[in-house]
Amino acid sequence: MAWMGRNMLDPQELEGRFAIEDGMAYLDSIFTEPSAEARDKIVRVKVLMEALPPREADFVDLYYFRKLKQTDIADLFGVSQPTVCYRLQRATARIQFLLNLPPVQEDVLTADLGVVIKDEIDIRIMVLMWKTTCQSVVAKELNKSQGLVRHRFLRTIKKIREHVAGGKPSEKAKRLTMYVGLFESIEANLNILREVQRPVWENRLTHCLD
Repeated sequence: MAWMGRNMLDPQELEGRFAIEDGMAYLDSIFTEPSAEARDKIVRVKVLMEALPPREADFVDLYYFRKLKQTDIADLFGVSQPTVCYRLQRATARIQFLLNLPPVQEDVLTADLGVVIKDEIDIRIMVLMWKTTCQSVVAKELNKSQGLVRHRFLRTIKKIREHVAGGKPSEKAKRLTMYVGLFESIEANLNILREVQRPVWENRLTHCLD
């Protein structure tokens, strides 16, 4: 039975603790607003689900598209309701991040960065950070330390910002400005696309609720 400090814990209360203001409510609003913009976002969400861990994509499909309750999804997959809620919250955070990213083509990004950045390693760091949002993955790919990756990532953002500020307005300058926002968003959401283990205390809590 659910308990914490000898007090019974309502699963709905626990769900609220896992949810965040800009989390599941964000995706809920997309599915409840009968607007053309909302319908377009639903189409995009279906595409972006390919970028989610498979289990999270299943949960999103069943909860948002097929309208199953979290408890029903939990029974179907043999997990606890708080686990379903947690994975939905993680999936929503990933989808929100991806929806807010500007469209970028890798070859254009690489070429534009080459105008400002001359070191190939720095360009590779920026492209891989865009692809993965994960410093450790980039460090492993390039056989560098995470500290070096982070230092060069932040340094390159600063260089791009300074280049744009000191140059003339142009289409390329607009794209470079967009990249600054893109990379700043990645810096604020490190590991957002990486499937990580739940904190130990959350795993223990889930076991208590099963």
